Amino acid sequence: MGKGFKKTSILHLFFGYTEAMSEKLQDNPFAALFCSVKEAEQFSQEQQNQQPQQQDIPLTIPPSQQGQEEDDSKDNHQDNGDAKAEVSLLEKLLLITTRSDHQHTSPLVLIPDATDTLTSHTFEQLLFERLLLTDLESCLVGNNNGGEGRGIIEESEAACRKKVVVYLSEVYTRCSNTTSKSLSHVIKQVKDAAMTNLATALEEPQLYTGQNPDRQLATLLVAGLGRDLAIEDMATDLLARPFCQPPIQAFHLALGEAAKRLSQCSLMTVDYQMVSLVEYYAASQALAPLLTIKPNVSVGTMGREYQNTPLGSLLAISCIPRSPNDPPSTYFAQPSSKPAHLHRETERDIWQAQQNLNSRTHKIFYRLLKVCPTAKTGLLEWIEGCLDTNRLRTSLVVLQGGQAGELARLGMVSDGFMVNLGAVMLPITQPFTQNTKILMVDPTFCSARHNTQTGAFTGNLIKNTPLMPRPDDFTAPTPDRYSFITTWFYLTHQALHQGIQVLHQRLQKLSQELHHLQQGIGEDINNVPPALKDQLESRTADLLLFKAAAFSPQLTEVLFEFLGATTHWLVQVALSPPEGPIPPLLTTPWELKLPLPDDDISPQPLVFCCIPEFIVETLTSSIISARRYSVELLSGPSAAIMYPHLMSFIVVYMGAPGRIRNPHLRAHLAECLEILLPSSEETRGGGVGGRIGLGVSLLNNSRDQLFVSHPLARHLPTSLINVFVSIEVSGESVPFEERFGYRRPMYEVLKYLWVWSEQRQGFQELAGMALKNMEAASPPLFLRFINLLINDAIYLLDEGLEYLKKLREIEQQRESSEWTNLTPLERSERERNHQSMTSLARYHNLLGSHTMQTLIKLTKEIPQFFTHSLLVDRMAAMMNYFLASLVGPKQRTYKVRDMDKCEFHPGEMVSDICTIYTNLLADPTFCQAVVGDGRSYKPTLFTQAADVLRRVGRGGLAEEIKEVGVRMEKAEQALAEDEDIAEDAPDEFLDPLMAHLMTDPVILPSSKLTVDRRTIARHLLSDQTDPFNRQHLTLEEVQPNTELKQRITAWVKSKREKCRQMKSGGSTTAAATTGAGGVEQTMECEQTPDERMEEEQ
Repeated sequence: MGKGFKKTSILHLFFGYTEAMSEKLQDNPFAALFCSVKEAEQFSQEQQNQQPQQQDIPLTIPPSQQGQEEDDSKDNHQDNGDAKAEVSLLEKLLLITTRSDHQHTSPLVLIPDATDTLTSHTFEQLLFERLLLTDLESCLVGNNNGGEGRGIIEESEAACRKKVVVYLSEVYTRCSNTTSKSLSHVIKQVKDAAMTNLATALEEPQLYTGQNPDRQLATLLVAGLGRDLAIEDMATDLLARPFCQPPIQAFHLALGEAAKRLSQCSLMTVDYQMVSLVEYYAASQALAPLLTIKPNVSVGTMGREYQNTPLGSLLAISCIPRSPNDPPSTYFAQPSSKPAHLHRETERDIWQAQQNLNSRTHKIFYRLLKVCPTAKTGLLEWIEGCLDTNRLRTSLVVLQGGQAGELARLGMVSDGFMVNLGAVMLPITQPFTQNTKILMVDPTFCSARHNTQTGAFTGNLIKNTPLMPRPDDFTAPTPDRYSFITTWFYLTHQALHQGIQVLHQRLQKLSQELHHLQQGIGEDINNVPPALKDQLESRTADLLLFKAAAFSPQLTEVLFEFLGATTHWLVQVALSPPEGPIPPLLTTPWELKLPLPDDDISPQPLVFCCIPEFIVETLTSSIISARRYSVELLSGPSAAIMYPHLMSFIVVYMGAPGRIRNPHLRAHLAECLEILLPSSEETRGGGVGGRIGLGVSLLNNSRDQLFVSHPLARHLPTSLINVFVSIEVSGESVPFEERFGYRRPMYEVLKYLWVWSEQRQGFQELAGMALKNMEAASPPLFLRFINLLINDAIYLLDEGLEYLKKLREIEQQRESSEWTNLTPLERSERERNHQSMTSLARYHNLLGSHTMQTLIKLTKEIPQFFTHSLLVDRMAAMMNYFLASLVGPKQRTYKVRDMDKCEFHPGEMVSDICTIYTNLLADPTFCQAVVGDGRSYKPTLFTQAADVLRRVGRGGLAEEIKEVGVRMEKAEQALAEDEDIAEDAPDEFLDPLMAHLMTDPVILPSSKLTVDRRTIARHLLSDQTDPFNRQHLTLEEVQPNTELKQRITAWVKSKREKCRQMKSGGSTTAAATTGAGGVEQTMECEQTPDERMEEEQ
């Protein structure tokens, strides 16, 4: 028997039952209350020794004593009234009686052969006897009038309740609902007796044959917890009693039933009574650990089992279906048939319903963390296990979809589950994200192995890619114990990574799929095949559903608050002085200033080898996705608070490959930087347009200030150019299309920065430093930037024109008889090809325009950079080629039916190119490079350009470009004289790559070949290899070919002297003839190098 158990009355029954019935102890049903028959015999003997005078005395009160009591009661009418009231109360509470001759007004069970009167001293024995009765109906009294009303029937059923646990719970409930000042002690006695017998039934169920007390209690708990305070009190009282074996089984059963019911709920039909039941468990030290029991699954497989747990059944309730195999959601069914305002109302309904449920679930999580250490540890392990077994949610196989992806998703929790997990965890971070406690987060957490004793609930986090690669011998120092702040910080980030970020990627993929579907449909929406229309409707409904799940205003507010604190922490980690491999934890923030303490250290501190990439991925994904799908969220208070921290983080990390190795990740930071730009030109600099609201105006002004008054604002140009260049550096190569996707926001940021004189000065300073080191072993940052900018312009403009040419060919086919001879399938295929070409032309023309606008700004402010010998030839050749394409005979090949749809504005393109000519005209080197381009330059080029400019209303620029033409004629004459000198140069004097006369020959160390320094310097800007054998090469390694340079110099000097002699001694006619012949020969000589330049471009 359990120690401390209240057993006096039941043991008394045991002793009395033994004496009265004279049975052997082996046959005594109460012997089961003892651990063994021997213990029961010992107890019986002790009772007989203590009360020898009562061996033959029955348990009933002697008649003489009864008579004396009756005489006493006659003397005290008040006592008699109290006794009657007590009996009536006991009958009311227990629904039993011993008064067979009394006219009872309600159904009661008459205890057969009872020798005791029902009193506060005897009711425990009588209650126990009632519990052992099997034929209760035959003992029913008090319904002599034969009533059949519903009330009488229910009262009779209550009195005859056979299920022992149900009956006792109803006794407890009646006690809770009954008040009496004079008999409150009796009510308490009955309540205690009910709990004693309930505990006995659960611990010794064999006393009640054919009953299942655990199942009965579980049913009661499911029906009553969260709805009936008496049931909650009864459960609390029961759990407070000491047991040999606590009756946890019943609570297990009840919790399982609650989880089952919750798993059948939709977002709009949540059974909140079951939620209250789970809340009750979370508040109980005894029951809370039941909520955190993990399913028995292997790491990385069948993580979906977490969705079947009590906590998981709550988290899985979402507008998103629980499984890919579930029927489609009906929230946004047939979206095209409903107006937009109905979709917004549905979205708001989803937000409100999800917020109501998540706030209750958050309360459960919070209680689990507070109720006891066991529950707290259990919750952390549950979350750790859930995230670990579902980590494949972020894999490419799952994200890309397809059959393999869908099959993998069947083994993992739903998107709604993981989004809700992050939403529930986020509010718990607020106490440490709203102050400097965020600095207590330990950056080494993800490098630690799982260890509950040290608080390292890390699962397999060490397998995640860190910001910087880990050395082979890397071992991060770990503290004696990780704080709760650190643990919750990383677990929350992991939940967001697997939840909200995955949903963002699904949204993006779905948007692309819808775009392709709409392209396939084209403009003829009336003749869309039903299957394609159904698919379009279904995917649109999914898009609206995902958007509603991902962008709840309440979720986004707390998410941005958390991300803002994260960026603050990351900046402080970078600012920490590198004292050893890992900086110590902070208590106060460091001053925000550059350069950072580790900027001159190589290798970088190991702290960046501990922090996982997914933290930054979640940050960029959340901000970029909010801009794409719900831009108004970026105007909220949490977003405004986040922006200064985000700006600091971008400046510190975007241009630092020593802190974030992944160029894609740093390129996404540039996209985040674009989001920080004010929303319209109208509001920049404090101006407010009439259509702009005050809130937007204030927000734009605050964003303006970020780029002017932020402590790190002046470092933005360097950081921006760094990331622009880094996505092209060897070892970090990015496909061309993806590269331009990254650079588009960079162009927007550069355009905006150029508005501010402070930022413009930053670019000029970078250019000045680069000009001083143009021939340094390592090409200056700004030189590499300009070189790539020219590459971009060449590629984008040329590709855009090629797509326009193909579009024109398709349009010409449409107008010919060839089109009518095509089959419907062939016509459909060519239409899709036309739409695809239109999109590609639009994309390249748009980005090409951005690039040209950037070049206009730079050539105006820093013209000397573009006329340097390393760049001037490529710059001139590019401009000549595109100007000739747009104003020469080829211009008609690019004329398509809808040029606006392709973002093709030839007049603007000609104006942009001509503006660059005028910006660079002052330098004779540029003029020589323009006329020296034998591929595209023609003497009539600028006359044709002036005609086009006048037609598009740019008369002023037309006059300027005519002056450019005059200057070019003079440069052409000077070039002819120089080419006369070089026309018969020996082959060894010519550059083997560009075929021009070398001025500074250098020997390449691995191939031993000689090239011109400017040629190899330009090559190394984009590719640091020997062009002849692909071996690694830097400009510092090349060796001057002094002997060859001396011979070239002497030969050129000799040729010039001969030319001067010929001019002074020859006739004017001869000189003119020679000059004309020289020009013609020059054109022929320059043909081969031009072709080579074209191949390089």
